[in-house]
Amino acid sequence: MKKILYGISGIGTGHTNRQLPLIQYFARKSHMVIFAYGESYRFYNKFFRNVHNVSVMKIAIPFVAGNRDGLDFLATARVNKNQDFLTLCCKALAKTAKILGKPDLVITDYEPLSAQYAYAYDAPLVTIDQQSKYLCGSFPSLLSGQGYKDEVMRLRMFFPRANARIACSFFKVQKKPNAPEVLIVPPTLKDSILSLKRNVSKKCSILVYISSQREFVQTIENVVKICVSQKNVKFHIFVRGLSTYRFKKMPENVLLYEHGDSRFYTILQECQGIVSTAGHMLLSEAMYLGIPVYAIPLAVYEQQMNAYVINKHKFGLSHSRFEKQKLSEFIRNIDCYAQSIKNDTKILLRRQGQKEIIKYLEKCFL
Repeated sequence: MKKILYGISGIGTGHTNRQLPLIQYFARKSHMVIFAYGESYRFYNKFFRNVHNVSVMKIAIPFVAGNRDGLDFLATARVNKNQDFLTLCCKALAKTAKILGKPDLVITDYEPLSAQYAYAYDAPLVTIDQQSKYLCGSFPSLLSGQGYKDEVMRLRMFFPRANARIACSFFKVQKKPNAPEVLIVPPTLKDSILSLKRNVSKKCSILVYISSQREFVQTIENVVKICVSQKNVKFHIFVRGLSTYRFKKMPENVLLYEHGDSRFYTILQECQGIVSTAGHMLLSEAMYLGIPVYAIPLAVYEQQMNAYVINKHKFGLSHSRFEKQKLSEFIRNIDCYAQSIKNDTKILLRRQGQKEIIKYLEKCFL
């Protein structure tokens, strides 16, 4: 069996979900070690608990702060969680050396320790993420005060050399002349999305997903209050830490769920639209399924760019906050947004990217 080391960022759930179709495929036919932390460690440690040929290693990665001008090393030095990660990482490296030695392939989704292992052992390294499109693509230099120079600098610092760079994107990327080689592919999609058959409810239903990546721009109480303004619409709100919220009485048209609730896919099957932060994964799934999005981007360029694409091409709308007026506009035009997604042939990449990635990796590296 081939030996594969797989590194996965643990910031939010997008990296975890994007890599799942690939990891499931390669785990069936290889000895695999997974480097993970945060959300990715919580998920994969449980997912592979009783699988003998897959070992999940808990690691820690320093957070490198950025701003519109690039990386901010002084701000990085002030982050407390950066202070003690070396011991944990060295233990993971030592265990991996014992299990794999030199791997046949190292794959990383924005996780630099696995790349360092590849460099140390002179093993082939492939990056699979969404940020690498900023190395090769033509994008607005600033969106809502956010730039992507820090993304490019992180990529250069974390992954200075790679045998191949793959970027998943739900929209087409116009490449710059003489740009580094990056293979742009459609998003990877979980089986639960690929097998989902849309059955839109007659009564308007909206799925609201509050990302766990960063603190949301307003309170859940405020979000619920705005939902009440649309009394004829049913809102299903997914949050992290549901038990910490206390409401004297929930409005009849609002239901709260914890992230990971199995009812998510039933609601996704039936809803007319989604209100969400503008992370790559959920927006990719929404576009694949043809569901309009009210995008509320966090203060990072990646989310600003995703929301910009949604708004510009009328696949939904974007705004900096969740507001009554914008919600009313979104619901009023939701059928037009859905038609824009359905009719598009120039902007969206509405295919499953895992087939293309697996074919490429097996041809070139395995």
